[in-house]
Amino acid sequence: MKTSLMTLLAAALLLAGCGERTTQKPHAGLRVVAMAPSTAEILYALGLSNEVVGVSRFCSYPPDVTNKPSVGGLYDPNWEMIVALQPDFVIGLTTQKETETQLKALGIGFIGVSHEHIAEIMQSILTIGKACGAETKAHELFQTLELTASEHRIFPEGRKPKVLVCVGHDESLSRMYVAAKGTFYDELIECAGGVNACESSGGYPEISPEGLTTMRPDVVIDILPASLAGASKRPANIGNFTSNAWKPYRAVVMTNDYAWIPGPRFVLLLEDFAKALHE
Repeated sequence: MKTSLMTLLAAALLLAGCGERTTQKPHAGLRVVAMAPSTAEILYALGLSNEVVGVSRFCSYPPDVTNKPSVGGLYDPNWEMIVALQPDFVIGLTTQKETETQLKALGIGFIGVSHEHIAEIMQSILTIGKACGAETKAHELFQTLELTASEHRIFPEGRKPKVLVCVGHDESLSRMYVAAKGTFYDELIECAGGVNACESSGGYPEISPEGLTTMRPDVVIDILPASLAGASKRPANIGNFTSNAWKPYRAVVMTNDYAWIPGPRFVLLLEDFAKALHE
């Protein structure tokens, strides 16, 4: 592929977030609060930065989002701040049931989207675009992401590498939490041309070092928060675990913030996965 996914997506988000918009305009005077980092990213990608009046304290991308008033966390919202911002509605995740109930009691609308799977992320772009009067831009972003993702999908010939995604572990590596089948990371493994070494279904089960040895992955993707990866007392990299009972796997550490946020930047993570699996 001549143009990298990073370049394509960066261009798409830049064009969506600034410069002239399409002839379609957002609803006049629209005020929206984003209760999740992924929903804030979508709003910005749709060119709705001015319409965003408040965000979750966990929002950090794009950088301008940190200038917006904080309305608390995913499950401990600052209700007084939300009411003071007078939003037309709040956009969050479908898992935020208590938040939705409380907002309705306050007379504030709630739009819940699911970001547990790639198809849901894509659909949420259209849902949010329609709610905010940015349907044209939403379809443009949808098509851009669909194209870049399909161009980078890998169909390897022969044996697929066994991949294990670790989303958390203690310092001694005695407890590890991995992505099972049916999760967001499982989808990325498949799209990148691999097969999940964890055969359990759903969720993020805990495994032991013995369990890791039994799975015998070819590649282990160790996802670490950047704050921990750069700390002096960070947890040991999972690549430090070795066993004489089998050929050691290749460990790849990923610390980019989008590795933790199933949102419109999933194509960047897909690119990272593809590189990790086929270096």
